[in-house]
Amino acid sequence: MPARSRGHGRTRDRGASSLELALLTPILLFVILLVVQFAMIYHARHVALAAAQAGARVARGQDTGDWQSAAKSKAESYARQIGPKIITGVVATPSGGADERFVDVEGQAITVIPFMSLRVHQRAGGPTECFRPDRDGGVSCEAP
Repeated sequence: MPARSRGHGRTRDRGASSLELALLTPILLFVILLVVQFAMIYHARHVALAAAQAGARVARGQDTGDWQSAAKSKAESYARQIGPKIITGVVATPSGGADERFVDVEGQAITVIPFMSLRVHQRAGGPTECFRPDRDGGVSCEAP
């Protein structure tokens, strides 16, 4: 009699590993896609930051003329050059005045998971490169 009860116990567990695999595989695939999605967002943020820094270099170094359009053009073209498929819909917005200039870059990160739409935004800038005279304490650039 004990031999029959052991055999009967084994038949109840039959197919359990197949069921576990069928239930856990979609969850595992979703977790893998989620990790890849966040890696793509991280990479898109780096592309946006590099583009913002390129635009800010132009904005900070140009003391005469239309620095806003030059910085905007440089940042957007740089983002298209280094990450055309990583970040799309790139919009650069220069801001600042005679003493400090900044460039904000934002765009849409590439999506791996359907229906997940994430925007990235980065900002770079700093003080302008100009001659600061001794008069008035030398704390501000003279406006052109």
